[in-house]
Amino acid sequence: MKTINNASVLVLILLLSLFNCASGPKLQKAIPSEFKDAYFQKWNAGIKEGGSGIKIFIELNDASIQLDSIYFRESVTKLFVYPNNKNLYVGKYRSNVTRSKIPFNLSNNDCVVSYIYKEETLYFKISNLTEKTPLNYPISHPNN
Repeated sequence: MKTINNASVLVLILLLSLFNCASGPKLQKAIPSEFKDAYFQKWNAGIKEGGSGIKIFIELNDASIQLDSIYFRESVTKLFVYPNNKNLYVGKYRSNVTRSKIPFNLSNNDCVVSYIYKEETLYFKISNLTEKTPLNYPISHPNN
C-alpha cells in the first residue's frame, strides 16, 4: 500500500479550498419580504473637505428579515436602519474609498444585499436600481 506524502495532502487541500472559494455566495431567487423601494442617490458636500459619494436606500414592506450589507459598484458596506423607519435601510459609499474585489458580477445599477433570515446569512440581487437626482449640500459658514 502506498503512503501519501505531505506534499500530496497539501495540494489536495489547496485545490479543495480553491473550488470552495470560486463558487462564492449563492444568490436567492426570492426573499421572504418584498422591497417597497430601492434606489441610489449621489451626494456632494458643500465644501471641498466634505467629499462626495453615493447613498443607497432600500425599503422593505415589513420587518420579517434584517438587512446586513450591500455590494455595489465593486464595494461592500454595512446597511443601517434609518432612525424613523425600521423598514428603511441606508448604505453609504464615499467616492474616495478604495474599491475591493467582490464575489458578484454586477452591472453599474445592480446590487446584492446580504440579509439575515432564521439566523442564516443569505444574498439577493436587486437589478436596475433607480438613480434619484443628486443631492448637493449648500456651503454653510461656521457663523450661520
